[in-house]
Amino acid sequence: MFRPHPLPAPLAEVLERVRAWTCPDDPALPAASPDERAAWVGGLQQLRDAVDATMLTAVAAFDAAGDGEVLHGAASTPSWLRGALGLAAGDAAERVRLARAARGLLDAPTEQLREGTITYDHLRTIERAVRLVPDDQQAAAVAILSDLAACASVADVRTAGRHLRLVADPDGTLAECEQQFERRYLTLSLMRDGMTAVDGLLDAESAALLSAAFEPYLVPSGPEDVRTASQRRADGLTDIVRAACDHRLLPMVGGERPHLQVLVGGAPQGSSPAGQLLHTPGGKGLLHPTSVARIACDAEILPVLLNLDGAPMALGRSQRLFSAHQRRLLAVRDGGCRFPGCSRPPAFTDAHHVVPWSRGGATDVDNAVLLCRFHHRLVHEGGWAIRVTAADSDLDVTFCGPRDQQLVSEPRGP
Repeated sequence: MFRPHPLPAPLAEVLERVRAWTCPDDPALPAASPDERAAWVGGLQQLRDAVDATMLTAVAAFDAAGDGEVLHGAASTPSWLRGALGLAAGDAAERVRLARAARGLLDAPTEQLREGTITYDHLRTIERAVRLVPDDQQAAAVAILSDLAACASVADVRTAGRHLRLVADPDGTLAECEQQFERRYLTLSLMRDGMTAVDGLLDAESAALLSAAFEPYLVPSGPEDVRTASQRRADGLTDIVRAACDHRLLPMVGGERPHLQVLVGGAPQGSSPAGQLLHTPGGKGLLHPTSVARIACDAEILPVLLNLDGAPMALGRSQRLFSAHQRRLLAVRDGGCRFPGCSRPPAFTDAHHVVPWSRGGATDVDNAVLLCRFHHRLVHEGGWAIRVTAADSDLDVTFCGPRDQQLVSEPRGP
């Protein structure tokens, strides 16, 4: 690491004072109130921006004179910054690129950076946007984006830069959009612990469509919903796919619509057996017996008779599934998920057997409540139990939690 000694006097004085501010027993950083602390944070940001602007000026002069080669035999200024200052390769190249532009095209926004009206991230964003604009329109683009940066966020400047390029070079942006579309991909990779890693890249149009579909799922379902935004997005993706399968919106494969298939051994009586998922990436996945019981609450059960070699011999009839008429009655009675505080509508719920079908529970409206997928999982895998009391046409439901919680649910109605 290149540590010049002695430092130039102005730098040494400023550096000594700044370092003194970090001493916990030194009163040089008084901040007794929120306003004072905010003033220090904002002021230090301005100081940092001013230093960044001066750094660009110094790097520009250093680069123009070829001092890296003279001092240490460096092949280029970026390589000197990497070796002498320990900068990452991308950061070093960007700083030199900005420094060169600061002596010409970006001189005005660099001065704004020095004055504290824009940040270093604003300057980087302006440079990246202008670099893709035709040469004869770059100066105008810099002026527009610099004015915007003084009163807008970095994200706004980035969006404006893309819009400017779209207006200034429609043919070039069209070719880029086509290239981005060709780069799209989505992979599902089975991990050793049974989880599946999802990785992909989408063009702007596809990403916007997917984000719009995710919006309803990013709202917490109630005060007890402690899922992160990423977890809600994952659950939303599953619900979207489930809805497409349930409503027969997908193309047929092998003469039937795609759906979740779980193979269980033996008759589903007593405790639920483990299940085998037939369409997991990289082979067949396993499903815990508790998860099998939850899925079976609102699924078609199709017995399959196998011979001794495991080959299917005969198929039985579907059973256990609530009919469309019963689902409509449940929707009218419950109005959606019955868990207290949850506002999920009937379309995003499962019909849950209060007394499991495998234990003799009937597929009747009086033995069913609507639960969204999150609370359905909470009941089966989360240790919650349901106690019901029939009263006329309604069903009084009490959710009993694993910590002795008692949450009473009343039907919301249509």
